[in-house]
Amino acid sequence: MRTVGLITEYNPFHNGHLYHLRQSLKAADAEVAVAVMSGHFLQRGEPALFDKWVRAEMALAAGVDLVVELPLPWACSSAPDFARGGVQALNALGGIDALCFGSEAGELEPLQQYVATLLEHGNTISQRTAELLRRGVTYPQARARLLAELLPEPLDAQDLAAPNNILGIEYLKALRETASRIVPLTIRRIGAGYHDTEIGEQNIASATGIRRRLA
Repeated sequence: MRTVGLITEYNPFHNGHLYHLRQSLKAADAEVAVAVMSGHFLQRGEPALFDKWVRAEMALAAGVDLVVELPLPWACSSAPDFARGGVQALNALGGIDALCFGSEAGELEPLQQYVATLLEHGNTISQRTAELLRRGVTYPQARARLLAELLPEPLDAQDLAAPNNILGIEYLKALRETASRIVPLTIRRIGAGYHDTEIGEQNIASATGIRRRLA
């Protein structure tokens, strides 16, 4: 029996998450899905729309088999720590065959290339990222700018700054750094973009758009 791991916030669970769950099971040829989910508070310390118990019930009703909580220090952190906390949780659970995440890229090869660059130039990137953050540049924009400069071929900084790509790069980096046996997989994000407020293809809205409409 194969098991696929998902690292999530589900704030709230929506059609895009359902699509990701079903496609992840197919991609991993898995019968069981385990979600590592943020608790009451999310990245940047934002409180969740619904408490963790309600969001866990949503995930279970949709077909996730087990939901475990990502501890607060990692759940509220920026992308590198959020990703590392999720990967460490899946490693600690044991029996997880694959980690499947959504990405705008929809394929692993370019993301793996970015990871290799991050590891090769880690100290330089950390120092220059900190400098850019102090100037008011956002973390995704800073990371995208530096990767575009360091990679051998010119790349679209906008693609590198896409939220799910940034997080996917950090998942891959965390898997390498923890010497994890979990196999990475990615599913192309469809429907509304991360920051879009309108409903996209296949009746998929973003969590951001749903929260704004409810507000």
